[in-house]
Amino acid sequence: MKRIILFLIAFLLVFALSACDGGDFSTDESSAESAITESTVSADASIDESIDNSHEVSEPEETLPENPPPEPEGEAMLLEIKLCKAKNNALQKDFSFVIDEGRRSAVLKLDYYNYIDLPTLRRCNLELECSGGVAELSAKNVDGSVDLTKELVCRVTDENGLVRTYAVIVDRAVYELPIINITLGDGKSIDEIDRNETMTMTFSLDRSFEGEYSVSTVGGTIRGRGNSTWNWEKKPYKIKLDEKASLLGMDDNRDWILLANYADKSLIRNTLAYELGRVLDSVSWSPHAYPVDLFVNGEYQGVYTLGEHMEVANGRMELEEGSTEVDTDYLLEVGGMAPTGDINGVHYFHTKSHLVKFATFKSPDYTEITDEQKKFITDYFEKAEAAIKSGEGYEEYIDVDSFIDWIILHELSYNIDSCFRRSCFLVKEKGGKIKMAAYWDFDLAFGNFSHDNKKYDDLATYGSDEKGAYVSYNWCTYLFRDKEFCERFKARWESLKEQILSTTSDTIDKYGEILNGGSQQQNFTVWDIWDKRAGFQSKWCSAENSFEKQLKYLKKFVHDRAEFIEKTISDLPMSE
Repeated sequence: MKRIILFLIAFLLVFALSACDGGDFSTDESSAESAITESTVSADASIDESIDNSHEVSEPEETLPENPPPEPEGEAMLLEIKLCKAKNNALQKDFSFVIDEGRRSAVLKLDYYNYIDLPTLRRCNLELECSGGVAELSAKNVDGSVDLTKELVCRVTDENGLVRTYAVIVDRAVYELPIINITLGDGKSIDEIDRNETMTMTFSLDRSFEGEYSVSTVGGTIRGRGNSTWNWEKKPYKIKLDEKASLLGMDDNRDWILLANYADKSLIRNTLAYELGRVLDSVSWSPHAYPVDLFVNGEYQGVYTLGEHMEVANGRMELEEGSTEVDTDYLLEVGGMAPTGDINGVHYFHTKSHLVKFATFKSPDYTEITDEQKKFITDYFEKAEAAIKSGEGYEEYIDVDSFIDWIILHELSYNIDSCFRRSCFLVKEKGGKIKMAAYWDFDLAFGNFSHDNKKYDDLATYGSDEKGAYVSYNWCTYLFRDKEFCERFKARWESLKEQILSTTSDTIDKYGEILNGGSQQQNFTVWDIWDKRAGFQSKWCSAENSFEKQLKYLKKFVHDRAEFIEKTISDLPMSE
């Protein structure tokens, strides 16, 4: 009998509560719970992709009254809910909740252009407003912030005290690339970044949706970089962190570069070149460089390439520094002089035959190098050049294997923007020979440069003695005239050509698929350049006016150049 009485009391209590809000409040709660369940599934491609899968979400702390008083009877007003203010810098704009009355849900959409990192997502300080009423969220943290990674309920009370309850769905953009967010100091804007002066910043790298490679916010500085590339619309940058960090698994360092890829519509030419450099591994160093989504002050800037800076440092060019001995470690860059102000004999030198021009002192640099060291290294270059020209005894002065690998990559990519005219680094270590030091700067390679020979039926590194030739005669010219060098070149090519082609295909496919997950589409929404030549891009490459066409062009270019090398080596050595 007692059980029957208790059952009747419970039934009457539920009936009384359901009468509130026009007999609709309990239905609201049920619908809200249903919408939360549905949102967990529907948001699987958004928020769940953005959260570290190892993070255990605890039950939300409900701050709404457990036993709310009965609301007045009647139909609750449909009110517009707005996110009027975020008390942190992660959300730069006001947002509206999109109400879905059918599912009784409120969707907070965070798209590519308004990135919010995971720590901030978990402790978001939000203020809600709605027209003619009050809106409040459940699951608040102790400090009053809201954890947007948890299941939330938004309860809206109109001016008559009538209530509607909505499940909150956070629709966060799915990022396939690592995210770099830079916040400039002193309220500066991105347009105020200068190439010659540094600006303070805070830096964070977010790859938390993969559960790894997340770097907490650190301080640092940023400035512009590049020569001609700095004058293009999409700017490249150099950053220096206040403390060393390993970014995307690369060796700890403070100095990093962000390449804009403005002229490279495949967005991966440097990445591809450096991956091939790890196959052609006789050169001292091949940098790492990976595509990322860049945000500055929380606003999307497009796809950039995060890479290691060219410098003498552990994990990069590892050379002895500070020695006054003449036989020490030297790093030089052919074509590395500044556009104005540099002086022959002070900042750089030419060899007597001018096969090497504007060889700039990088380490020791011109402020540190002694007169004795200058004489030593210039004399050594002269001896090496004389041997190369004569075809006799050059092995005593140069590391032949490093020259062969460097030439193979520059021929495969047709990188005439380097080819002993600039961005060409050479190193002579203490007691050692001259060696090709690094692979560097390939955004205008692989058929992407307006100065290219459109037929691509010549050797890029061989050069010409014609007046005004883009690539002049250089050391490669004479090496290609030497039978022994050419035999070693052929053997190296034959041993690596299959690995070179498979690495090319795998790299393009891998990063093409990742970029096609959304980042390249967003990049070319910000930078609407499909129907224009960007930078020094060639007309024929620019005509490939979609991302898919660019990747196809890139893959075909390498295949065609490989066929050219295969045919050409049968005719080596070159005649004068």
